[in-house]
Amino acid sequence: MTKTNSFLLLSLVLSLGCLLGQAQAGNLYRWVDSSGTVHYADSVPPNYSQTGHAELNALGMTLKNVPAAKTTEQAQEDDWIKDLEGKRQKFKDRQQQEDRELLTTFTDVKQLDESHQSRIKMLQDSRKQMELLRDKLKLEIADLQAALTKSKDAEQKRVQGFIDTKQKSMSDYEMAIQQSLAEEKSAELAFQKQRSRFIELLDKQKAREAS
Repeated sequence: MTKTNSFLLLSLVLSLGCLLGQAQAGNLYRWVDSSGTVHYADSVPPNYSQTGHAELNALGMTLKNVPAAKTTEQAQEDDWIKDLEGKRQKFKDRQQQEDRELLTTFTDVKQLDESHQSRIKMLQDSRKQMELLRDKLKLEIADLQAALTKSKDAEQKRVQGFIDTKQKSMSDYEMAIQQSLAEEKSAELAFQKQRSRFIELLDKQKAREAS
């Protein structure tokens, strides 16, 4: 063995001994600097504390890896993904709850159809009643407007007051009628979706029973 090789071997042994001495005395860390050079020491320099490092034992084995701190963009992306996963889970939980309610409330599609038809009829009957009252108010307002042209002074003010009150009531009925129409349309759309889902659940249930 040449003197040069002996010197290199001695340097390596001393370096390892130094590192092992540091590890026995406390923690030993490994990190990589901006140029890609690997470093070992009993502490991580402050300017590299957020870039990721590893904690080693006395034998140089990794005890724990500390990942690099996330950038603002990475943190925002993680928050967005977490929020999306939370929404997906809520949707899944809600869907499972709705599925259970469907299967426990109805025994077949016919029963579901009858329930929907009953609800629609109730909405339509209520709307017809409001339409009758609205039309009645229209006639009463027409009579009052005719009387208004013949009245004077205090009587005219009194008749105008009646007209204003009835017009307000008629406007309220008209709004309620429009809301009823929107509710019926929404109920119809929801029912079609619910019906398709119920058929799918029944098919799955029959497949499980047959297997």
